[in-house]
Amino acid sequence: MARIIIRNLGAIKSIDIHLKQVNVFIGPQSIGKSTLARVISFFSWMEKANEITKKVSAKGVIYSFLRYYRMEDYAGDATVLVYEGENVIYYYNSSLKSKASVLFEQCTTPNQKERLFFRQKIALNPKVQYIPAERNFVASVPAVRDYVEDDNYLQTFADEWYSFKRRYRHNNALPILNLGIKYEYHDDTDDDYIMMSSGKSIPLSSASSGLQSLIPLSILIHHLSQEIYENNAPLSPADKEKFRAIFAKLEEGSGSKSESKMIDQLKELLKGKAYSHTQFIVEEPEQNLFPETQQRLVYSLLSSINHGRGHRLVITTHSPYILYALNNSLLAHYVKNTVPDSQKKEIDALNYSFDPSQVAVWQFVDGCLRGLSGEIHKTIQDEKGLIRANYFNTVMGSIMDEFNKMICFYG
Repeated sequence: MARIIIRNLGAIKSIDIHLKQVNVFIGPQSIGKSTLARVISFFSWMEKANEITKKVSAKGVIYSFLRYYRMEDYAGDATVLVYEGENVIYYYNSSLKSKASVLFEQCTTPNQKERLFFRQKIALNPKVQYIPAERNFVASVPAVRDYVEDDNYLQTFADEWYSFKRRYRHNNALPILNLGIKYEYHDDTDDDYIMMSSGKSIPLSSASSGLQSLIPLSILIHHLSQEIYENNAPLSPADKEKFRAIFAKLEEGSGSKSESKMIDQLKELLKGKAYSHTQFIVEEPEQNLFPETQQRLVYSLLSSINHGRGHRLVITTHSPYILYALNNSLLAHYVKNTVPDSQKKEIDALNYSFDPSQVAVWQFVDGCLRGLSGEIHKTIQDEKGLIRANYFNTVMGSIMDEFNKMICFYG
C-alpha cells in the first residue's frame, strides 16, 4: 500500500495515511480535501518512474506539482511531502530515513530539499485519472479546450474527455446508471447528446447540471475501468504528439544507428501503454445529484473497480449520503450469505458488496484526519471496517438539535 505524509500544505496541517483500494475523505469545504486529492493524483502519476526524469522542472518535483495543479501559493518553508509507493519513493523537506532498497536508485533532483528514488524496472504501470469538481465545464462550454490554459489538470481532463467520449457513438451509446438515459457522441456535429427513454435526444449542453457533472464522470470511469483493458489502450493527445515526433525523426534518419535509436524509443513508448490498472481520483461525485442517485453512483463506482484488476478509487465528498451507500456495500459483504433468498431482491446493496478490509474512510477536522474519538491519522470505521451509527448521528446532530428545541413551541 502506498504511504503519503503531508505537513503544512495549504489547509492541510498533518496527514499520514496508507492508501487502500477504496479511499474516501469527507469534510466541510476549504479544509484540504482537494489539496489531498491533487497530491494523491500527482504521486500516483509519479509511479510511472521512467517518465520522472523527463518531466521534472529545473525547479524540482514540487514546483512541477504545484504549478500543474495551480497551487503555487500552498507550500512554505514548513511543508513536508512524503510518498512511498511501488515504483517511486519521494521525500520533500523530510528527515525520514529512506526505505529505498537495492531495487531503487537515487535520482538527483534540482531542489536540494528533495530526495527521489525509483525502480530501474517498474513494478506496475497505472493509468491515472483525476476527475475534478469542475468537470461539468466540458459538458456546458462549447469548444472548451479553446478556453483552458495549457499544461494544467483542467487541460488534461478536457483532453481525456474529448479523446474517450468518441467511443460512445450511436451503436455504442452508454446507459447512465438506472436513469433511463444514454449518452451518445454525434460524429457529424462533434456534439454530445442524451438519448431519453422516449427516443428523444437533447444536447448535453442543455441538460441539467447534475447530468453535466455525472456524464463525464461516468464516461471516464466506464472507459478506464473496462474498455481499455478489453481492447488496446488508446493514445492520449500528448502521446500522439510523441508518436508524430518519433515518426518524423525516423523519416529523416539517414543512418541505421539513428533509426535503431528511434525504434527503441517507439518500443518503450508502446510498452508504457500496457496499463496494469487505473487509479481514479474523483472530487465530489455527488455534485448536483439527488440522494438516491448518489447511492446508485456509489454502487456503480464500486462495481467498476471490483472485478479483479486492482483499480484504486479515491473520493472526496461533502455528502453523508455517499457514506451511507458505501456503508451498505460494506455491510453487504458480511451478510450476503445469510440473508434469506426471499429477501435478497429487496436489498440492492447485496449486488455491490465490497470487502471492508480494502476500504478506508477518513474525516477531515482542522486540517487533519481524525477518528470518531478525535485521534489523529485514524479512520471513522470500527474494527470490522464499518462506519458506525454514531458518526452519522454526529453529522445530523446539530440540525436535529435545533429542530428539537423548536418543536415544543409548535402548535
